[in-house]
Amino acid sequence: MKTLRLSVTHIVLSLFVVVLSGLAWWAGTPARAAFAPTIVLIPVSGIVTGQPESVKFSGQAQVSSELVLDTSKFNLPPAVILIVDLSSVSGIGSSTGAKYVAGGNGTNVYRRLVSADTVEITFPFTRGTTMSVSSTGLASVRSGVVTFALSFDTNTGAITSGTANIAESAGDRSPSGSPASTRAATCNEEG
Repeated sequence: MKTLRLSVTHIVLSLFVVVLSGLAWWAGTPARAAFAPTIVLIPVSGIVTGQPESVKFSGQAQVSSELVLDTSKFNLPPAVILIVDLSSVSGIGSSTGAKYVAGGNGTNVYRRLVSADTVEITFPFTRGTTMSVSSTGLASVRSGVVTFALSFDTNTGAITSGTANIAESAGDRSPSGSPASTRAATCNEEG
């Protein structure tokens, strides 16, 4: 009687192929199809009131928009991933003339794709030229809110136009509850 001996290599290779086949079957189609992001620059301006002084901000926010289509069995509606970079936004103190820098660079927001949307992002800011915690700790870091009114191409997810305002965050509002004064800045993307 002949004994059939299988080498360990053949067994390991066979198990590897079976596992890979199972993973390929289980994974199915990708959960989402993403497209190349489009990037726009949106002028930003506004005033954050509060102590120790009000700060007037201006600059440009870089907003990236990436269309996301769900190809899974859930068939969710189209969406966009927005990435907001405020590194080109800075402020000037109203009483001291001191420079302030905005943080929140690279803030990600996932939104259902609609033709027009309003997005609010709370961002930190501090006195100086770099976003860092000083010797006084987090007490020196304040917050503001930037509100974007964005229009989208619903076929591509690209931002077609946008405006942005900066104001104080809800926690920094005056006792009367009134918001800080703001001035709209606009951007129109043609193409």
